[in-house]
Amino acid sequence: MEPELSGTWYVLEGEPGEHLVVEALGRRLSGVWTTRAGAERFLAFHPELGMRVSPLESRALKEAFLRALGMLKVEAVLVDYQPGAHQARLAQVEDLLREVRRA
Repeated sequence: MEPELSGTWYVLEGEPGEHLVVEALGRRLSGVWTTRAGAERFLAFHPELGMRVSPLESRALKEAFLRALGMLKVEAVLVDYQPGAHQARLAQVEDLLREVRRA
């Protein structure tokens, strides 16, 4: 797993099992941030989402999150994405799941 993804992940969630999912260019995507501040900055741009920032510290929580994304047919996550950015790093859900299971 890439070093910056080996630590705590911060994700946006609403009700239990509800995660941020967006469609862009015909793909279903979600987001993962490597700092709480980064996730909160993103959420400040979209307060209408009514979501909160949640940390995923353990391998088990990361795996559960990725499995939930799989059930939602999410293909990839944007890492540390911020509104207005012209590019974002994409990590495939299946690749992350394999890495988390190996960690």
